[in-house]
Amino acid sequence: MMRLTEPLSFERAIEICITGITGNANFKRKVEGVKINLLAEGERYLEGSRNGALYLLAPVDLSHNPNPIVLNDLTKSDFVKLYETYFVPEEKPTREIYEKLLNSAKESCPFCGGIGTPRNLDHFLPKSHFPQFSILPSNLVPSCRDCNMDGKAAVFATQADHQVIQPYLDQERFFLDQWIFAQYKDGEMGEPGEFEYFVSAPADWPETDKRRAKKHFDDFNLARRYAVKAAQNLGTIMSQVKSLKLHGLTDQVICDTILVSGVSEAQFPNHWQRGLYQALILHFSE
Repeated sequence: MMRLTEPLSFERAIEICITGITGNANFKRKVEGVKINLLAEGERYLEGSRNGALYLLAPVDLSHNPNPIVLNDLTKSDFVKLYETYFVPEEKPTREIYEKLLNSAKESCPFCGGIGTPRNLDHFLPKSHFPQFSILPSNLVPSCRDCNMDGKAAVFATQADHQVIQPYLDQERFFLDQWIFAQYKDGEMGEPGEFEYFVSAPADWPETDKRRAKKHFDDFNLARRYAVKAAQNLGTIMSQVKSLKLHGLTDQVICDTILVSGVSEAQFPNHWQRGLYQALILHFSE
């Protein structure tokens, strides 16, 4: 739901990773030997991401062997080792790639619309089931603790409408169109009101994408998390409204002066702030 800039090429990441494989010449030769097939797998991933078809990529078969051969003579554990031993450590040249990917989010988790702060990279398709993508930059997404995809390692989509939004490569509509809205309800007996966030995708969207948006919204618990953020800011906004009313300003003028600008200042179409101010505009316009 927050677009991230597409990272460097898979080929470049593989090349840099290979330079960091020291003290294990046999493993280095095996990785060099699998490069062409690995790049072909990467292209399948990129195409699937752009077309909403990642669910068509089959996971490795773990039913008979917990450590099967994945590509050429590299096993699942080899690909996990490639990531954990030769990609992540600070002394390896690929650590610079890791840091660039992490910093690309600018302290805002793309899955929850910037509520959380990313502390590590997570595998969009889990490396436990898709080890061939363990060092694919487009599969490594900065994520906050609450949105941690690796923490859901056994979970991946097996049908089109179960896919959450891929921050690097997914279709533009998820990032440019507004599909998260809110309504505001006054509190009773002078108590603060509350916000209810909900999904309402544009009518001309494909039905599958409407369900995908709702899936993303539900999986990352955005109704509650957005409502909490809105509630944290409500007191300040209502104090401003009260002060302006005491100075004789009408609800319409208040909407035009502080609420409309709040909508336009939201960082992106589905930011919690946009829904908050839209809901208050509707509330004060009734």
